[in-house]
Parts: sequence; structure tokens; C-alpha cells
Amino acid sequence: MRTWERLWAIVWKEWLQVFRDPSALLIAFVFPAVMLFLFGYGLSLDATNVRIGVVLEDDAPLARSFYRSLNASRYFDVQYYSSRLEAERALRDEETRAAVVVPNDFSSRVAHGELGAIQILADGAETNLALIVENYLRAAFAKWTSLQMRERGAAGLSSKVDLETKTVYNAAQITRYSLIPGSIAIILAMIGALLTCLVVAREWERGTMEATMATSVGKVEMFVGKMIPYFLLGIAAALGAAALSRYLFDVPFHGSTAAYLLTSGVFLLVATSQGVLISSTCRDQSVAAQIAVVSSFLPNFLLSGVIFEIDAMPKIVQGITYIFPARYYVVCLQTIFMAGDVWPLLLNQIGFMSIIGAVVFIAAVVKTPTRL
Repeated sequence: MRTWERLWAIVWKEWLQVFRDPSALLIAFVFPAVMLFLFGYGLSLDATNVRIGVVLEDDAPLARSFYRSLNASRYFDVQYYSSRLEAERALRDEETRAAVVVPNDFSSRVAHGELGAIQILADGAETNLALIVENYLRAAFAKWTSLQMRERGAAGLSSKVDLETKTVYNAAQITRYSLIPGSIAIILAMIGALLTCLVVAREWERGTMEATMATSVGKVEMFVGKMIPYFLLGIAAALGAAALSRYLFDVPFHGSTAAYLLTSGVFLLVATSQGVLISSTCRDQSVAAQIAVVSSFLPNFLLSGVIFEIDAMPKIVQGITYIFPARYYVVCLQTIFMAGDVWPLLLNQIGFMSIIGAVVFIAAVVKTPTRL
């Protein structure tokens, strides 16, 4: 047999293997499509439809015109609040990203030739977004000022109005104060999924899982027993990450250790359940590890809101973010580190993570066969 015939035989054999094992086709075609979808829609440093709150303590026409200009902008989703306290509460609960307050003496000061200042409260828990929102508001303010000068013929209006910006929860606008708490979510997601998926997959490879299933131990008992040690390791890792964040990187920690452990514990239950589900589906350690890294790192990094603003993503991608627990855990971490124990917000996020964890754990139990 000539060289080219031998070569063709090997090539044909490998082509047959490709079509017998569709995983190669998935890697070649489906994986790039999924990655491009995530990168194309998830990677965006722009912000549109940013939720801001507006308080009009001054109800004069001049103040009303500024409110209408913000409401007409495609960059803002404006919510009206009747009081400054209500707007600050919405900002604290992350219902809005910034609060714009028009003081009660704004119009009268401008009418008398004095300086009238509009106040902006920006949420510094997400530093990049706070800077973007502040720039957008300044641009909207400059556009409104220019329009008022043309309509009213008030050539001196621009010197009579100004913006006063105050950043709350991260007044210095230090980027790592918002990025490091968010990175803890990505790290714990990978740790929790990798630890459990590798240990269960290893037992499938060695055949010890069959021996365990031959006993009277139920699937729920078996999985819970396997998850507990790695859950405790994850809790230790979470405490170590918090200590490093606080004492090595000087990230402020305004919340309580109890709130941090509660939210981290719920998140780790989801992550370890995900590892059990992966190992129940892929009983090979190398494959399980690859799936765990891809499914725990990339979606949680791109779609959790750590780096890229969720509100700037297309609606369909925003809907997808709700199935990833890191979206909720990041909110908890940034709140605990930057603001403190805001329990209504924390309990809401914990509830969503608990639902996701229950669904993932039940899927892992159902996926595991009862007979060999």
C-alpha cells in the first residue's frame, strides 16, 4: 500500500470517528458560536437605559424642563421620586444607579442671578459605571443648558447653573473597591464547581461510585455527604478572600461577617451542586474540569455585572443573566463591602440564589442513575 493510500485510510478513519463522537463537532461549531454570542453581547463598556432617580424639590418650569430633558434621553430610564430620602433608599437598594436632586431654591437662585446647583448622587459601588453615568449626566446637563440659552435668550444662564456631584459608597472612586468584591464571586464559582465535579468524576472513573451505589445510601445522602467537605473548604476560601481584600488591598468592609458568610454559603451551595451535576453528566475528570471552567468562569465573568453593565446588554441577554447565581452574589458582595448589611436587598438576592441551587441539585439527583 502506497503512502497516500495509508494516509487516506487514517484520514477516513478519523472522519468516521468525528461523526461517531459529536463532541468534536460541538467544539468546532457550537462552542465558537456560544463564545461569540457571549463576547458580542456581553462585552460592552457603553451604558444605555441607565436607571436614575430624579427628585424635584423645585417644581418651577425651569426645573421641570430639566426633568423632561432627562426623560427624553435614550441613555436614561428615569424614575421620579417625591423626596430625597426615597431616592437615596432606591440608590442604596440598587434600584437606581444615580439620583438627581433639583433643590427647592434652584429656580429662584437662577432668577436672581445667583448660582443654582443641581445635585447628583452616584453609586460608587460600581466605579466604572459611576464615571460613565456622571459623564452622561454632565453631557445631558450641557445640552439642556444650551437649549435653555437658545429658547430663553438668557446668555448668562450657563454661568448661573452648575452640577454638584457626590459619590456614595466609594467616594474616592477607587476601581479595585468594586472589582475585588466582584472577583470573589468568580473565584468561588470556579472553586465550588471544580472541587465537587472532580471528586465525583474521579469516583466514576475508578469504579468506587458503583460500590457506593450498591449500598443502602440514597442519592441525596451520597451527594450531600460529598458536598459538605468541599462546601466547608469553599467557606474557608471565602473567609481568606475577604481577609486578603480587607488587609492586603484595603477594600472597606462595612457589613458583618454573618451576612458575608450567609450569602457566600448560599452561593457555594449552588456552585457545588453545579459540580455534582457536571460530574453526573461527564464522568471523565478532564472533560468535567473543562466544562466546569467554561460554565463557571466565562458566563459568570461576562454576565454577572462585575465588569460590564447588565442594563447595557440586549434584553434577551439580560434575561439570560438571571439564571447565573453570580449576578445575585455580586450584588450581595458589593453591598456588604461598600454599604453594609442592607437586609431587604440581601435577602432578595439570597432567595434567587436558593431557587437556582435547588433546581441544579434536583437536576443532579435526577440525572444520576439508580441502577448500574
